[in-house]
Parts: sequence; C-alpha cells; structure tokens
Amino acid sequence: MPYHLPVLKEEVLRYLLPKMQGKGKKYIDATLGDGGHALELLKTGAQVLGIDCYKGSLNRASERIEQEGLNEDFVSVLGNFRHIEKIAIESGFSKVSGILFDLGFSSSELEEDVGLSFTNDQPLDMRLDRTLGVTAADLVNALPENRLAEIFREYSGEILAKKFAKAIVSARDLQKLQTTKQLAELLKSVAPPGYERGRIHPATRVFQALRIVVNDEIENLKTALPQAARLLLPGERMVVISFHSLEDKVAKQFGQIVQPALEVSADNSKSSSRSSYVMKELTDKPIVPSEEEVAKNVRSRSAKMRIFEKSLV
Repeated sequence: MPYHLPVLKEEVLRYLLPKMQGKGKKYIDATLGDGGHALELLKTGAQVLGIDCYKGSLNRASERIEQEGLNEDFVSVLGNFRHIEKIAIESGFSKVSGILFDLGFSSSELEEDVGLSFTNDQPLDMRLDRTLGVTAADLVNALPENRLAEIFREYSGEILAKKFAKAIVSARDLQKLQTTKQLAELLKSVAPPGYERGRIHPATRVFQALRIVVNDEIENLKTALPQAARLLLPGERMVVISFHSLEDKVAKQFGQIVQPALEVSADNSKSSSRSSYVMKELTDKPIVPSEEEVAKNVRSRSAKMRIFEKSLV
C-alpha cells in the first residue's frame, strides 16, 4: 500500500521551520499517521516525537522512517494526543520548537478493518484508540432516536438527521446494525434520489458524526491544545490542520485566549508562574491547499491550516 500524501507539506515546513533549519531542535508530531510530515522534519536534522493512538499507523511510520535511516532521532509512542504533555515529558520532549496536529485520517487508516469507511464491508467499530470502550455499533443500537439525530446534526450538519435516526431505530428493532455495509445501505435506502445532488453518499455525514463521537475527537483537541502550548518554547510555533468546522472552531478560539503559564515538572505536577502566554495566530485566515495539491490529493480539499506562535504576556 502506498503511503498517505501529507497535506500542506511545504506550508507546514515553512511555518514550523521558518529558517528551514531544524538541526538539534525538538518537534512533536501529535498525529503521526504514515509519518509523512515527521519524515520531512527529520530530514532537516530535527529530533521528532511521533504520537499516534492507532498501532497500525505507528508501525507503518516507524518502518518508513527506519528505511530512510532517520530512526536515530525519532521517538514513537502509542497513545492519544489528549495526553500529549505527559507523553512528551516522559519521552524527553518537555521543551520543544514546534508541534503539529494534522487532524485528518490517512489513507491506510481509512482502509484498515475498523469501520471508518463504508467502501468495504467492515465491523461498525470506528475506534482508532483500541482502549476506548464504546463502538459505533454500540451507539446506533442503543441510543434513543432523538440523541442520534442530535449527534448527526451537531457533528456533521446532516439535514436529514431526524429521518436517518428514525430509520436506524426502526431497523435495529428487527436486526442489530453490526457492519458498515448494513448502515450505509440503510441510509441510502431512505434518502431521497437527489440527495446532495449526488455529490456524496447519504452515509458520509452520519459516518463522520459517529467517528467523531466514538473517538471523542473534539474534546480530545480541546484538552490537548493547552497542554501542547505549554510544551512550546517562547517564540516557537504550533500548526493545526483541521478538516471540519468544529475542529477549526476549537483551534481558532484557542488562539484568542490568554493562557496561564504553568511550569511542568518531570513527575507531571504543575505550578503557576508569574507570566502568562498567548498563542498568536500568524495569518489573517486559515491556509488552504492549492488547486494543484487538491488535484493530486482530493482528500486535502477541506483542509484548513492555522499557525500559532507562543508569546509571553
């Protein structure tokens, strides 16, 4: 399987490495995926900590980096980025020169047998972090109709949320929904013929909403961003690449808040210091992929990149 194309690769390097020189500096790739961004950082001489909650991605990226002979400066950790501060401190990355969050999913993750895609028939699971207890099947087979409709509206903007929720509840009374094919075909059967003018499959937004809830993606991001900012040295930068409006909203709002500066010790205890900091956004609006990049990688089309620089106040 070919490796996933890293989104906005040149832009990430430009802003995380303003002088195009990472030698001796430490960086964190909080969403390692196939390791495309981490590999480029390593090529500059940087040390990189790569974090991913999905073991398959961690293994692929580690093997890829080893094949390039750059594994000496690379540390990989299986974990959820909501614990980024603890992971970084334990890995010797308590003070870093840059952090990247690429919140998209790699092609290899979408094709794995975890139910993120309905292209192939897979178990209706959707957990990338296998320590999580609740699957997508648990949600669609147990939640009441009104709660399912709320999830579809809130996390994907699905205009047929109520209709789809009602269809799911009716179907599960006869047979539990256990696979991606079952759910996708059910939603297609109750959607009107002209759904979204044929631009997307009727199941697309429902799958997105379920994935976000199963993996607690929005709360994870809210939890991780202040931790990541504390790890940054003053004057250094953090890049957040999001793929839907809720993620982008979390990142944008975080950059507008003055944060208390906490000193973090090796035992992960925190104490207040006199100074505070702000994560200043460096561009007036998010950076988006060029037409050329979208033509090469259609999955990049909804990406938005925000760049923040840590300033003490």
